Amino acid sequence: MTLSGEQVSAMAPDPASLAAGKKLAAARHWTVLGRNDEALWGLCQGSAVYQVKIDRADMGYHCSCPSRKFPCKHSLGLLLMAADGEAALAAGDSPDWVRDWLAKRQARSAKKTEKQADGAAKPIDEKAQAKRQAERAAHVREGLDRIELWMCDRVREGLAGLERQPPTFFAEQAKRLVDAQAPGIAGLVARWGDIVGAGSDWPEHLLMEFGRLELLIHAYRRIDAIDNALASDIRQTIGWNLTQEEVDRDGERIDDLWVCIGQRTDDSERLRVQRSWLAGRSTGQTALIAQFSIATQPFEQAIVPGSELHATLVYYPGVAKQRARILARRDVESTSEPLPGRVTIDELLGDAADRAGRQPWLTLAGYVVGAAIFVPPSNGSMTGTAERWRLRDNTGEALPLAKGDYWHALALGGGEPCDVVVEWNGRELQPLGMTVRGLYRTL
Repeated sequence: MTLSGEQVSAMAPDPASLAAGKKLAAARHWTVLGRNDEALWGLCQGSAVYQVKIDRADMGYHCSCPSRKFPCKHSLGLLLMAADGEAALAAGDSPDWVRDWLAKRQARSAKKTEKQADGAAKPIDEKAQAKRQAERAAHVREGLDRIELWMCDRVREGLAGLERQPPTFFAEQAKRLVDAQAPGIAGLVARWGDIVGAGSDWPEHLLMEFGRLELLIHAYRRIDAIDNALASDIRQTIGWNLTQEEVDRDGERIDDLWVCIGQRTDDSERLRVQRSWLAGRSTGQTALIAQFSIATQPFEQAIVPGSELHATLVYYPGVAKQRARILARRDVESTSEPLPGRVTIDELLGDAADRAGRQPWLTLAGYVVGAAIFVPPSNGSMTGTAERWRLRDNTGEALPLAKGDYWHALALGGGEPCDVVVEWNGRELQPLGMTVRGLYRTL
């Protein structure tokens, strides 16, 4: 593991934890510090003595402190010291409490693999399964019929006045779709409230979302006549979750040296969603690793933006070939090599159009725009007008950026072209990271 201080900082759950971790990144706070090829460890002296362990194989971490933030300030402090060159960490054999922790992690991993294998081998009650699926399908059809009628009513009455509706106007429809066991569509409908009133073109945007959902409804009604791969995408978009066993059985596997080109975490009241975009150095494939966490619980795997990991991924079945899960990973390290999969703006739009043609319900895609520059509004950015920041590539083509202030990103690049990692949602770019003189910087 060779991560930079900035990459460790990107792992912090919040600014307060990072600030506290930086204060602990000094040997005077630790009574024991050590490292070997398997782990980093330390005893941190606080209100008590806390045992801190880092698994170098996959960036797993554990601290005996009672903090509900992950990683805690003690884990961050140890990681920051390691990122600073490991000079303060004495090389040697790990103590018993570190070896015991590593052994338990390996045992849990082996047990999980064994459980998955047992689940795959266990005979399925096909009759009971078919009954459950038929009951859910009936609920989904009823939910789709209701939301279709609701959309038709909105179009018939006109969209004027929707901006005066309370937030519950769309939330109520989303709740009904959850009750109809169509959580994927519920998530789409819940976000419609953010569209209304957002810019002068919001009616066009909302109608486009209506049309996208209407297409999904029509596709689901004739799903038995649709190619299996696309049918799988349709079910997943609606909210039919695949088990890990189903993904492992039916998905395509790719082994490569994967680079985490960008990452974004969205927080709601109870659920945290982390999206990590990976790109393969040899295959050129991209993959989305989605992880979910309740409240303050840690994500299952630590994936660091700008790092490389030797891993085998398995893609979720479907024509999209976008979302994947990590089957096995062998190490984590920082990289100073150029990010793989760099594209121009024109190539980005061409790829996005191709993806939309094959799977119209994809809402996001990750890209590395090569040799790009952040371009501020011509009015100077602070007049409050509708003019937006843009990202321009070396061909002169540009796309609008999500609303925000990008002076910091412009300053990081010093006005020079940099490789910029973005999410594209069909309307605007959301920057996630950039490389500056060989160093990865999160945005």
